[in-house]
Amino acid sequence: MNRRALVTGGTGFIGRQTIAPLIERGFDVWLTSRGPLPPDVSALAAHEPGRIHHRVIDLLAADGPASVIEEIRPTHLLHLAWDTRHGVFWTSPENDAWVAASRRLLEAFAHGGGHRFVGAGTCVEYAPVDHPISETTGVLHAATPYGRAKLAFRQRLREVADQSGISTAWGRVFHLFGPYEQLPRLVPAAIDAMVRGEPFLATPGTQIRDYSSVVDVAAAFAAILDSDLEGDVNVASGVLSTVAGVLHRIGDIIGRPDLLRLGAISPPPHDVPVLAADATRLRTHFAGLFPMPLEGRLQEMVDWWRCHRASC
Repeated sequence: MNRRALVTGGTGFIGRQTIAPLIERGFDVWLTSRGPLPPDVSALAAHEPGRIHHRVIDLLAADGPASVIEEIRPTHLLHLAWDTRHGVFWTSPENDAWVAASRRLLEAFAHGGGHRFVGAGTCVEYAPVDHPISETTGVLHAATPYGRAKLAFRQRLREVADQSGISTAWGRVFHLFGPYEQLPRLVPAAIDAMVRGEPFLATPGTQIRDYSSVVDVAAAFAAILDSDLEGDVNVASGVLSTVAGVLHRIGDIIGRPDLLRLGAISPPPHDVPVLAADATRLRTHFAGLFPMPLEGRLQEMVDWWRCHRASC
């Protein structure tokens, strides 16, 4: 029997990067999204005839989850779809709707004979601490509607796993950058400004973070889906850097470090000094993830951004 991986949000920021590693692992890949395939995913599908399939569907519709499960009958499901609009998702009223839709999707998958379900969580499910957070010692205490919604679905995932016997995992994402990231976010905004020769205004940048390329995080999700690892797992590099350190690297790569204006703006009031992953569990179970250092991935991002702006 062919292994069929359904990826919700399959044309999104993380989703589109999971396609190639899932194909390499022998899956036939089914993508869901609210709109048509973007050009890069269409090109990949053309190079893998019969391996990549797409369905336009609104998973928030009452019958959306059940209908897509009934049609595709996936053996594996990677659930990435959610409201991720920059500056909106933290408090979006759609968070509750996504919890309900995700529950319907999970229950339809379990009742439909599915084997393994992996969901994407978030680092903001954890209470802030002054050191890297592990899955075993981190306190789950979300401060935002988005974090609380993710925690609510994660709890339902555990309940359904216990009741049905399906295999499940919950991958918590930390800080990402990479191709097709929305411009207002830190890394693409810094790159765009410096490439244009404009100053980039930033906070002092003392915050400690764990920045990972979306390419590596997507490959990690593919590895988790193609495994029997159960429970919570931090999906991050585990390599810490200050925000200022990341921005200095970008300036050096572009050759315009003089354009960086650290301390020109104040940190947002909800910002925490440290938000970083202890990635021991992920790295213990999977060899070869995150093969390139941060500098190399930032160089790739700068190259992609320049090419993207030039329509090459």
